[in-house]
Amino acid sequence: MCDRNGQTTKGDTIMKTVKVQGGKDYAMVVERVKEFNSRFPNGSILTEPVSDVDGRLIFKASIIVDGQIVGTGHSLEKEGSSQINKSSHYENCETSAVGRALAFGCGFMPDGSLASDEEIAQARLQQSQVDEHLKTMKVAVDYTSTALHNAIAEDNEEGILEVLKDMHGNQSLRREVNETLNNQQKAYLTARQEKISEASKVKSAEKHERVVDAAHKLATKESA
Repeated sequence: MCDRNGQTTKGDTIMKTVKVQGGKDYAMVVERVKEFNSRFPNGSILTEPVSDVDGRLIFKASIIVDGQIVGTGHSLEKEGSSQINKSSHYENCETSAVGRALAFGCGFMPDGSLASDEEIAQARLQQSQVDEHLKTMKVAVDYTSTALHNAIAEDNEEGILEVLKDMHGNQSLRREVNETLNNQQKAYLTARQEKISEASKVKSAEKHERVVDAAHKLATKESA
């Protein structure tokens, strides 16, 4: 079990489990929540959506004991990616985050056992890497979106090109930044792209005319 410092002791199966594919035992999240509430009546589990972009939802759950966060867990679900996610991806994502947080924070493992300190330490290391990735992404989104907003406001084509270059090949960053744009900014970028496309067509037509003119002059010269 975990105390305010997140410490655990090794134990046998402590929760009701069901058999899943492959014959393995599985303690449903509801059973792990019941066990947590039983052991820590003054504890709490907090959940919050971290990101919801294009149907890709990320939830965070935090386990609190004696007023301190002893574990966190994240979960990502894509709307429509499975039968349950067609109608309940929000609920499924939140439940998964809670299950991971209970494992990382208090060692309430999916197989119904109580993890050792070493197992929890390894799980927390993995979770810290996920946390760091999310923090890095947030910083990148904040910086890039601010640069793009300023470039649009100043009608700064060079600035816009620099931002687009920074986002090139990073679809996640592009999606997050696009979510920060208001309708006016989106309309500006659409009009900009239309101008670029039109200019490209004009340039292509002018090039074609030059080629035709050069060919005509060459033909005239050879026939003279």
